[in-house]
Amino acid sequence: MKLSTLTYFREVATEGSFTKAAQKIYISQPTLSRRIQELEKEVGTKLFIRRTHSLELTAAGEQFLIKANDILNQVDQLTHMFDEQLEPNEPTRLIKIGYLSNFNLKKMYQVMAQFKERHPNIKFLLKQDNPMNLVDGLAAEEYDFVFDLATYFQQTAAYETTTFQNNHLQVAIPLNHPLSDQKQLSFSDMSQETFILLERQQSPIIVDYVVSQFIKHGFNVKAATYVKNLDEGLANVSLGEGLAFLYSGMDDGTLEEKYAIKIVDLESDDSNQNIVAAFNHKNTNPIIREFFEITKEP
Repeated sequence: MKLSTLTYFREVATEGSFTKAAQKIYISQPTLSRRIQELEKEVGTKLFIRRTHSLELTAAGEQFLIKANDILNQVDQLTHMFDEQLEPNEPTRLIKIGYLSNFNLKKMYQVMAQFKERHPNIKFLLKQDNPMNLVDGLAAEEYDFVFDLATYFQQTAAYETTTFQNNHLQVAIPLNHPLSDQKQLSFSDMSQETFILLERQQSPIIVDYVVSQFIKHGFNVKAATYVKNLDEGLANVSLGEGLAFLYSGMDDGTLEEKYAIKIVDLESDDSNQNIVAAFNHKNTNPIIREFFEITKEP
């Protein structure tokens, strides 16, 4: 097993793309892909899940990445052991970050870029997940850090959190719908409407919250269909199949034009739907604490 292959593997894993990794380390994509295939054959297991438009580490790949990174750091330390310098170079460190799918998390990428200015050798391993899996992954140390809905952290003191991004519930409405000219709606305003809902496993909190609010106002929610993601839901709204709930944090300002729909705020309530940055108190790595502190900066 060549050290260069481990370096190639780390770059592909942290970039999440053969194309981006090949450009960064100045080799051709076919060569890089072949080297990774040879590595998988050598270790006897698949390290990546390859899809048409995405690349994701397998569970074995995640374990291999941690070990490979440790080895590469040790080699780097040996290489510079006798350098005449006052301080050794900072080793390459991994921060495993889990974050919500469907949300507009431009601010998260800005924080990561800012952190890399301070620590150029930091590499981020990013993975989208649903809200409950993010909490479970933080507890199981599958993630060092997550960006998740605040309501999932209200029943435990095991994590340190800070509000990262304001977020509230909204409803998407077809342009020609009678409610599309309203500036704000309540659940009681929608008692006769049919809805397109996310499948519960994708976001149990939003589904359970919506169902409970309809019951609170004296009627049951009428679901026309269940969808797996925001794009599918809003496309159905555009076709007049029903109304759909979404979070304000999912809207990058282009959704109304993109889907030819109207997005209306719901009346506020006491539930905390904001997005928080969180890490596990058990994680004593000072670099994680420093990253947490930078998420608090305006």
